[in-house]
Amino acid sequence: MAETRVSELPRRGFNIVSHRLRLGFKRVWVNSGQLIQIPIAATAAYAFCVYVLGHPYPFLAAVASAVGIGPVVDRRLRRALEIGIGATFGVLVGEILVNVYGTGIWQLALTLIIGLVIGTILNSGGIFITQIAVQSVYVVVVPATATSMPFPRTLDALTGSVCAILLALLIPRDARKVPRRLAADMLEEVDAILRMMKRALGEADSTMANRALERARETQDIIDSWGSSLRVSREAAKINARARRHAAEVTRLSRAHTFSDRAMRTMRVIARRVVGVTELGVGKPVIADYVGSLADGAKKLEIALRRGTDRSLAEAALSEAAGTLDPRAKSDWDIHDESMVLLLRTVAVDLLQAAGLTREEAQSRLPPLAENADDESGPAVE
Repeated sequence: MAETRVSELPRRGFNIVSHRLRLGFKRVWVNSGQLIQIPIAATAAYAFCVYVLGHPYPFLAAVASAVGIGPVVDRRLRRALEIGIGATFGVLVGEILVNVYGTGIWQLALTLIIGLVIGTILNSGGIFITQIAVQSVYVVVVPATATSMPFPRTLDALTGSVCAILLALLIPRDARKVPRRLAADMLEEVDAILRMMKRALGEADSTMANRALERARETQDIIDSWGSSLRVSREAAKINARARRHAAEVTRLSRAHTFSDRAMRTMRVIARRVVGVTELGVGKPVIADYVGSLADGAKKLEIALRRGTDRSLAEAALSEAAGTLDPRAKSDWDIHDESMVLLLRTVAVDLLQAAGLTREEAQSRLPPLAENADDESGPAVE
């Protein structure tokens, strides 16, 4: 057994790396619109300072706009405001202090202390304070270029900050687009992992079981990205008239996010149990069929989320799968088999709620338990 596991290590490593690369390319695609805006904003701010204001090297304009937009789609407007105001204020503080007592080592330390104190008084946010400190230090350390305008670097930082804020406010954005795509990616992972567990249980394949467990553990990035995109979409629905009409679907996607996350947490527990069962060389064909039925429902939910269409087909498929999840279906099952089916019931309830059902409606799709027909389907897994 040990030799077999050692021989499987290179293939497992390759599977993990390839999976992470695939998720990485998906993140690039999801954030492509945001990534493109960074060079546009930085170039526009830099060009404005060069050709309109006449500044020879407006470094801070490009920096403030690029950092204000940022590569991560998370609370975009708030970050643009915090970084923009912090950067501009930091440069202003630095320029004022440089004009008062010049540059040097002790001046650098004093400027940094003053900038941090002022930033903490004005705003306790880490981004705001950091921007004040970094930009004020830059002003003290890097000599200013000759110009006839007062506080030229403050104007550069202000220009870059305004570019970032304008892009956050004005560029049209479909509030549903990114959350839809990430929702579909997550349900695609749910479908794939369930199918891998089905194969592992049907064929007593411990290698496949371990791959399913590894893949389930790699899904947290998608869940986190999906949550971040929903926060941005809710923000967009508040400040952008075009995005406001999509608020209802954003709310539905938020609900799907919550219950998909819960379903995946339970699936990780199930995957660990599948590993233990298959390492004993034991197959569970009936439970494998249960898992396969849930995978079919997850696939239909993925398609509905990706297209933004009605979820009734997914609801029907998941309801049919849930209706088979009886932990007393086989008289020869032991407590481990029964507990696995109980966990699958929890997954079914969570996926049905992700499809739009209430908790009571989802539980009504399950076959009643002999001891307590009105009780929850299985142990809660947070």
